[in-house]
Amino acid sequence: MRQKKQKIYLETTLFNYYFDEDRDAHADTVTLFEECVSGKFEPYTSGYIISLNFRHIVRDRTIEMTGAINKLLGYPIIKIKSPMEVIDDEKTRYHLGRGSQDSS
Repeated sequence: MRQKKQKIYLETTLFNYYFDEDRDAHADTVTLFEECVSGKFEPYTSGYIISLNFRHIVRDRTIEMTGAINKLLGYPIIKIKSPMEVIDDEKTRYHLGRGSQDSS
């Protein structure tokens, strides 16, 4: 009987660890992605990530790196946005840009 692949959710932080060779878990993260490519796991990501973490999540570098990894693995690009970018403009009360230092 053929065993089903284990489905795993890949949280966005993993994409940063894949590219950043100085991080302590870089090698293990690369191994995880290799095992996904080999078919050991069936990885999933969310189509959208909504965050106010402008220091780590909602920033151009994270968006570009996440997109590159997904493209490499044949997955759709994840949309990373702030709430202000998603809701209707007329309802937006708080205007923060990606360059903000707010990381709450």
